[in-house]
Amino acid sequence: MGKNHRHKKDLKADKAKVKLKQTKTKFLPKGLNVTNTSFKIKPIVLAEQLKEKDQNVPLSRRKLDVKDLLNRLKHYNENVRCTACEELSSMFKIHSDELIQQNLSEIILAVSTLMQDRESKVRKATVKAINTILESTPQEKLEPFFNYFSTNLRCAMTNISKNIQEDSLFFLDCFINNDCGLITKTAEKLLPDFFTLISKLRSDSNLNRTLTLNLGSKMTSVTWRIKVLNKLHAVLECILRKNIYENTRTAKMEVDHVAANSGNIFPIYKDSFSDVLECTDISCMVNSNNVGSTAYTLDKHIVTLVPLLYETWLEVLPEKRSTKTVTESTLLSEEAASILSCIMKTLHLLWKYSEQVKNDEEFMKEIFLSTDGKKFMTNLVKNFPYCQNDNVSAQQNKTKGKGLSLDINRDPKCVKENIMICYMFFILNGSIHSNTKPLEMEAIMAYINKCLQSRKIIRGTNIQYLIEFLKMCLLENSYLWKKAGSKIVSVLEHTISFYNSNMMSDKYKLELFKVLCGVADTIQLYGPDNKGNLPVSKTSFSGCPQYNDWLSSLPDLLCMPSISDTIVSSLLELSRKNNAVVHRALLSKLPNILENLDSLNVIVTLPTISNPEEMMKRNILFMYIYVPNISRACMQTLSNYISKHEKSQFMDYLLDELQKHCER
Repeated sequence: MGKNHRHKKDLKADKAKVKLKQTKTKFLPKGLNVTNTSFKIKPIVLAEQLKEKDQNVPLSRRKLDVKDLLNRLKHYNENVRCTACEELSSMFKIHSDELIQQNLSEIILAVSTLMQDRESKVRKATVKAINTILESTPQEKLEPFFNYFSTNLRCAMTNISKNIQEDSLFFLDCFINNDCGLITKTAEKLLPDFFTLISKLRSDSNLNRTLTLNLGSKMTSVTWRIKVLNKLHAVLECILRKNIYENTRTAKMEVDHVAANSGNIFPIYKDSFSDVLECTDISCMVNSNNVGSTAYTLDKHIVTLVPLLYETWLEVLPEKRSTKTVTESTLLSEEAASILSCIMKTLHLLWKYSEQVKNDEEFMKEIFLSTDGKKFMTNLVKNFPYCQNDNVSAQQNKTKGKGLSLDINRDPKCVKENIMICYMFFILNGSIHSNTKPLEMEAIMAYINKCLQSRKIIRGTNIQYLIEFLKMCLLENSYLWKKAGSKIVSVLEHTISFYNSNMMSDKYKLELFKVLCGVADTIQLYGPDNKGNLPVSKTSFSGCPQYNDWLSSLPDLLCMPSISDTIVSSLLELSRKNNAVVHRALLSKLPNILENLDSLNVIVTLPTISNPEEMMKRNILFMYIYVPNISRACMQTLSNYISKHEKSQFMDYLLDELQKHCER
């Protein structure tokens, strides 16, 4: 092969390259090869920091005053904002009076804006600071700043960030727990934003809403709805509490008494001028007969809220079982049980509002017996009663470990929810709906009897809901049992046994006592006629010897060392209504009652001028005025007792009344 002279070409190319001239390194002379590190500085003097703090000015733990902390709340660094918020909160606890008088406006303006801070730890510190401010500041000082709190709270609820929306519920807790009046005064603007957390408008021209998914969050949609519905129930409680207070205040204004012996001056106006000036509510500027603005607000939004509750339950309802028996419970998941608890508490609260404030049957039909409402109640009662797994506490610990603060229904038997279902079903069928459902009525009766028989089911506040239901089914709508072909006598017998078991506090026992006494009115309403015939077809309580035995034992309470004025008033009412069983028992216990009357201690639950202890003892003797055909022996016993107490103011009057009664 021929040579291509590649080697010669490469040598020639290397020689053609530009050669760089290499220079020898020149070193600095000795002594000049050292780096000079000396430099000159000009001092920066901040005159404000050199000033000594006034000893009378409140300072934080790092010797910062309120002005410095407020400036740090606007700092770009989240750690600085968080630390400043914590120091301001701790300083407010110590120097609350000074800060309220001098810097309350600046503090509230600065802290309320942090509700929408982008950093989670800053929002947590803000919750503590707001809670401290609300606890330490009187309500009249906070009212001018409600607009700042409300605006920032609503902006946090409707923020584009899901994390800020979730933390807005913690801010809401501050105003709910401290009950400063913000909820009731801003309910008109607050409720629509509240609904936005779990729903959206079906269309811009319609107020109806539909549920939305909680996308982009660590929580599931059901978990998020549980949290929102629990807070919504607390908000509604605040609103209704204000309505009850306004109604009570109006009733007190209508019935006003003036003591004539206290002086010669009688007031022309019911309210003092200073009280009217201090009242900032707009209701003072309108007619007092109208219900407050909060009632009008709830009227507008209750139409939106109730269908949302129905839709929420239909989303988590259990599967239908065709083989379910009357006494068998439907097992719910943890989230479904919590949803049921939220929905029933809210519906019960809204019904109370509709009954007390609105009292409009057409309004109730529109809200509670709409097409969705009928589907809701049908499905709810069809699977009644409900329960959940026994390991609710273990599941709650797992949920806390994941960082989800879920309000779990801890009762595995769901007693409160089941009783509320019974209550709502009875009300809707008795007050509005005319159709009766025998199968559902049988399931309700079986469950109520089970609750009354077992001592482990009814505990705590569940007794209150049970008594409320017993009042409904035994007194107000007792005819529904007869209409459905059920025997209510068993419910009455188990109620008496439950009352005698001493399983409840004195407060609930008195309430149940009044319910049982009211049963006597129902019997007498359809009771014997002039010939002594009892219309069995009308009354549901006829043929209950256990109830007659209970009535016969009531005068024994007058022989006890102490007695409540509620019991005395109830017994006097029974005697006034000519209850024959009570009359016979009063006559048989007359000597024991008179022997115990002087030493009897009357517990006055409502200490007003109408029922002091002396008047209650007088009422005990007045029970015998209404007893027909009183014997001479009993009359002589009463006369002997009256003669020993001639100095008493009412004894002469009582003796005259007894003599007139005997002459008749």
